[in-house]
Amino acid sequence: MKGRSWLFLCLVTIVSVLLSACAFNLFANFELRDLLTRGSVEQRLQAASNALSGSNYDAAIALAGSVLNELLGLDLTNEQLERLLDSTSTVYEMAQALEDATPTDELIDALKILVEAVARKTNKDVTSLAEEIFEVLQELGVDLGPSKSVSKQNTEFWDVLEAHAGTLISLLANTFNARHVLKLLTSGYYFIAKNSTEKDLPAALCVFYDTGYMFNLLIDVDDDGDITDEQFVKDVITDPASIVEFSQRAESGLYNDLEDCKEFVWAYDVLKEMLDVLSIEATFTTLDATSLSQKETIYEVFTLLFGE
Repeated sequence: MKGRSWLFLCLVTIVSVLLSACAFNLFANFELRDLLTRGSVEQRLQAASNALSGSNYDAAIALAGSVLNELLGLDLTNEQLERLLDSTSTVYEMAQALEDATPTDELIDALKILVEAVARKTNKDVTSLAEEIFEVLQELGVDLGPSKSVSKQNTEFWDVLEAHAGTLISLLANTFNARHVLKLLTSGYYFIAKNSTEKDLPAALCVFYDTGYMFNLLIDVDDDGDITDEQFVKDVITDPASIVEFSQRAESGLYNDLEDCKEFVWAYDVLKEMLDVLSIEATFTTLDATSLSQKETIYEVFTLLFGE
């Protein structure tokens, strides 16, 4: 009898715990939707900040996104906000709206929360990346440090790239997946850098994600937003010293794709502007989408950008 009573008590306890957990999750979800529906901008910003601090990135993204939705005059539903990163078109709509937005403190605060939550959720948080990435990029002439500095001049691009190709590609391939996320991060930090008093750090972050966006556009031939499945990436990881040979025969993701080329030119202009903010000297060529779309291989695009 005692055994049966003890078993019954255990079952009741287990069920109670499960029900409590469900109730908590339902309450949390109800509370989130209530804030999305009826919360003021101030309430949603505070809740988004708290969610970010508590590593509840989904809630932070939805709440910060809802503030942007209101301030940018978009018409996104709560369901779209709760699954913001699942929709390429929604992310691009938000990124496009930022280009013409009037800066306000609330808009910038919401953007800061959104981009940080997105970066952490998608494992694109710069602070979590290996330091060697920055060292290699600096050798290529891109200094992503928060303090102003001048990059090296007359960098032997191909020599540096050959020396570090394996490290670069293997470390950055996964980071530079999810093209629409990179677009959102680039656009967000671009807006913040242009409209904040503290410009160095957001400008450096914008350069990083913008470079990743361009890298994705260039390598992603099948336009699925990811590059880890591209043969060029697999080849370089296997045999980094042959990157020049691989690039000479690998088709560019920009080839005969005018829309991607327009995005690449936009990102290239963003890069120039942000490097200027950081007082980083760099040599740029003149790009136009039509001529870019006629470059068949990755090597041809690299040559256009960096010279022989």
